[in-house]
Amino acid sequence: MKTARRFILVLLAGSAFGSLGSLPLRAWGGKGHEMQARTAMGVLPEEMPAFFRGATEEIAFLITEPDRWRTPEQPSANETTGVNHTFKTEIAPKPLPANRHLFIVWMARQPGFDPAKGSTVRDFGTAPYGIQEWSELLTAAFRRWRAMPESTPVEITRKRMHEKSILFMAGVLGHWVTDASNPIHASIHVHGWHPSVPNPHGYAGPKDDPHGRYEGAYVNQAIELPDVAALVDKKPRLLGDWLKEAEAYITANCAHVEQIYRWDKQARFGAGGEPAEAKPFTAARLADGARMIRDVWYTAWMRSGTPVPTFERRAAP
Repeated sequence: MKTARRFILVLLAGSAFGSLGSLPLRAWGGKGHEMQARTAMGVLPEEMPAFFRGATEEIAFLITEPDRWRTPEQPSANETTGVNHTFKTEIAPKPLPANRHLFIVWMARQPGFDPAKGSTVRDFGTAPYGIQEWSELLTAAFRRWRAMPESTPVEITRKRMHEKSILFMAGVLGHWVTDASNPIHASIHVHGWHPSVPNPHGYAGPKDDPHGRYEGAYVNQAIELPDVAALVDKKPRLLGDWLKEAEAYITANCAHVEQIYRWDKQARFGAGGEPAEAKPFTAARLADGARMIRDVWYTAWMRSGTPVPTFERRAAP
């Protein structure tokens, strides 16, 4: 807890690292996300509705939708949704507060958090809550689809329109899930080795951020769809509580972050001299994201066929 508090104080100091929260975050780049989408769609079970199983091209496009919300003409939308791309696992409370608003209450109470001095939600990230919220939205949308009649032309049109809404939700949700499969997006070391953490090995810091060269340049050069698809089985897993599953998934991915910095220290990613072990490692991280989003989509579908759960009001911490 003392270590996390020290991270928070340095993070919120602003001059050292907090200003980097506004940098663009595009985990895996377009190619990586598309490979994850195609892999996940290729291992969907027969229980999923046919319209969904047949929408590979739509999902391969829509999985990068949140990155298209990051242009200068969308500053408010970017500020609101951009926080879902990352999560600083090392400084997060454990277990996580039950929803985004309770997390923000916790965050606002942290020492040094002062919006007047530039502190923002970006300093912590909210990836688990993006996954939680959009999983709930998709589940409810599937439930409505199950109940929609299609006996008249109007009913048929409305159901087809609702199917497009479902695909949009699934694509956006897919982005939040697959972003978090990149260890850099799950860590405080999102834009260079964090200055509050000892760095005896001389890993790249904020001024030489390896983020883009790993997820973009290296993936584009070294990883292809068969590398990822070969690592994902066809046995979907029913998940439990959305937030707990997201927390466990992101925490597991965060554990891999130092390996990326270690290899980048040996040979800069994207320069062509990367260690051979980096390829299966990176393919496995991409496959983890593909497997997870397949399981999230499948769980949302299966859960939509069960009774609606009772709403539980959560008290503030």
